[in-house]
Amino acid sequence: MRKCAGILLSVLLIFLALFTHHENVNASQIGENVRVIIKHKNKEKQHTFANHGEDFEVKNVYRKDLSKIKKQYEKSKEVEYVEEDYRYHYTKVNDPHFHYQEQSFESMNIQQAWTGYTPTDQVTVAVLDSGIDHTHPDLKDTIFKPYNVLAPGSLPHDELGHGTHVAGIVGAKTNNGIGIASIAQNVRMMPIKVGDQHGAYASDIAKGIEYAVSNGAEIINISIAGPKSQAVQDAIQQALSKGVLVVAAAGNKTSETVEYPAGFPGVLSVGASTASGALASFSNFGESVSVVAVGSNVISTYPTNKSSTLEGYAWMDGTSMAAPMVASHAALLKGIDKSLTSEQIIEIIEQSSVNQDVFPVQYGSVDVASSLDYYHNKSRIYGANSLETAVKIAEQGWSNVEESTLSNGTRKWTGSFAILASSQQFADSLAVAPLAYKLDSPIYLTEKNYLPSSSIQSMKKLGVNKVLLVGGEQAISSQIEKKLKENGLESIRISGKTRYDTAAEIGKFLNTKNGEVLIVNGKSFPDALSASVVAANREIPILFVENNWIPTSSKEFISSKKFSKKYLIGGTEVISTNLEKSLNAIRISGTNRYKTNIAVATFFPSEKNGYYFATGSDFKDALAGGLLAAKEHKNLLLIKRNGLDDATKAYLQQHQSESYQILGGRKAIESEVIWKIDKILYAN
Repeated sequence: MRKCAGILLSVLLIFLALFTHHENVNASQIGENVRVIIKHKNKEKQHTFANHGEDFEVKNVYRKDLSKIKKQYEKSKEVEYVEEDYRYHYTKVNDPHFHYQEQSFESMNIQQAWTGYTPTDQVTVAVLDSGIDHTHPDLKDTIFKPYNVLAPGSLPHDELGHGTHVAGIVGAKTNNGIGIASIAQNVRMMPIKVGDQHGAYASDIAKGIEYAVSNGAEIINISIAGPKSQAVQDAIQQALSKGVLVVAAAGNKTSETVEYPAGFPGVLSVGASTASGALASFSNFGESVSVVAVGSNVISTYPTNKSSTLEGYAWMDGTSMAAPMVASHAALLKGIDKSLTSEQIIEIIEQSSVNQDVFPVQYGSVDVASSLDYYHNKSRIYGANSLETAVKIAEQGWSNVEESTLSNGTRKWTGSFAILASSQQFADSLAVAPLAYKLDSPIYLTEKNYLPSSSIQSMKKLGVNKVLLVGGEQAISSQIEKKLKENGLESIRISGKTRYDTAAEIGKFLNTKNGEVLIVNGKSFPDALSASVVAANREIPILFVENNWIPTSSKEFISSKKFSKKYLIGGTEVISTNLEKSLNAIRISGTNRYKTNIAVATFFPSEKNGYYFATGSDFKDALAGGLLAAKEHKNLLLIKRNGLDDATKAYLQQHQSESYQILGGRKAIESEVIWKIDKILYAN
């Protein structure tokens, strides 16, 4: 009892010390502070920590201390989690008629998408229709290269109103204090008049498509439907070949009738839904329809010289209204990443659609927020930080850890192992991949004094009972050992006095009978990462040297094993020519870390097609993910945060594969890079 009271008192003192420093915050300090939520586990113990019997607290702390304080709390068994108390923002739009659009926009998750949407490029959308009211205050500032197919040289006046309505859905200016909003907020509108109050001829639609392509349209919206036409199909194929996305209305016959141009291959065919989430009563459906968007009771711009309930605005129904919703959605995506191809935009919109079991179409209802999430996170394995990313990698690669035996001839253990490596003292960690592969054990990352609860929970989930700590207490402290023990996990430490000694110690647990060893500079982590997958697959050691000399532990290990094949990874700036000669080794290198990485991949081709990509400017994600690449016999390629090295591009073009994953979040590798890789590997 006295012991428990002592523990509680100690915890209280820690919390009080933290809060005494951070609780008193005045207005002038607001930019320096952040609020945090502390969630407690047991209700009966809430009085020890929380105010007024709540099961969580909200406290103000200095932002610079947030990480330290978060770790302090997470050490307590009484705390379930600690997170920043993020400020949410109102998504108010100042367009006066927006309240008529809110239900439709909510059903497509548009306002949520806007919170994370900052257009970087203007996107040109051609609207092939009955023309446009070019004087409309919500549209006039967006018009670019208007054209009248029916009367070249004349403005594309809209006598019908249909074209003006469609144009407003695509790109009426948002937050301009006028009228309505559109999904995309930086659209340049190219109105092309191809029809009148009687409809449009196929030949005029074809001419309109040709004009749009010739004049820089990136997206074409066609809210017109009819029978199949070779002239229209040829024009669309020409547009698609130029990378232009074509969006078209599926038709309003309440049937599975295939109408065109929506039915042509490569066209994004759009059916209509209601704002309440049902298929619109008039909409076509079936396999020829890709997705649905709101097309029922849609308010949009209308010619100001025509009578309507609201001057300059009207409500209309039809797949004609649904298609421009999707065209605007596509413009939003293109506006954040100009390099996206039409095929990629279609993939994003289709794959991110929701309620796919509700609508009788190929996919489902468009969800704009979901599409942004898909854009940013397709094929990513990531967590909130590198430690959490390692957990995600472990749980993707292992459903459980089988029992195995670890021995170096003098020490022997049997159990279900996990590897715990330092995310800060990386040198100790870089030689461990072959050992992890041999044991078929995932690699988790830890800071010197902090291991997240999610890592321990994951280990238990996979059936781990023994944890190998890589490196001495300067890398992983005894505090971590204590935490593992408290959770029923036995810890075993493999370490030496230096990184060179630790690598040699790890090597003693590996197979050296095939006579191979990989040698890297102990201070060049990209080269060690490039070597890690090869070393793991071949279950051979990685040893560390300096540029011009071999540390004693490495020299003794090499001498004792009499290796017949020694591979140096890296150029002469990291391992000298003299050292190469003295070792009688084969050098594998390039002029930079990325070219060296490709040189390794070329010298040691993988057994299967597929890639894992990790940043080449940090080692953490590649360390844990490289092991997964080895397990699946795939390549680990190191890339720049914001692009691809020329050697990497060339390699991918020569070794295409549709299997790839990105290791780490957007801070590690920007979203745009995913789609550049995707474009090369899928050749789209």
